[in-house]
Amino acid sequence: MNDKTRPAGGFDAALQAVRRHLMDQGNRFDRGPAYEGDGKVLSSVKQTMRMYEGMGYVTLMEFGDPPVYAVLERGHREAHIFQPQDPKIRAWLESDEAVLNEPAMRAYMLQQSELTEKEVPVAAKPRHFHINEVDNVFIATTDD
Repeated sequence: MNDKTRPAGGFDAALQAVRRHLMDQGNRFDRGPAYEGDGKVLSSVKQTMRMYEGMGYVTLMEFGDPPVYAVLERGHREAHIFQPQDPKIRAWLESDEAVLNEPAMRAYMLQQSELTEKEVPVAAKPRHFHINEVDNVFIATTDD
């Protein structure tokens, strides 16, 4: 990471802040289409970041080396690019039958993030995220 994208307060604090932001009360998640390529369409978070930067997005931060998570923005639109490391979360995201706003999964993710519902604020402006999977990479983008 360069200085511009190095999170203040360390990796854990930055990751906790991103998780809290995504889990703001009132945010919604919907499933977009899954795209299957030959495994090389978007094979990594880094490759996906480059593609989004080419569309005018600015990288705000990335985690891991090589990155497993990145946040980019263009205007008021966010793009969260990630490869889940938790097998339960990955299976939930990959299942077409799974409800993305399922309370049990929210509770699990809060627990994994060491957060309580009380620590997650109500979103000032609730966001609507669409999650797409391309090969092995997940992309969550906002409407606005």
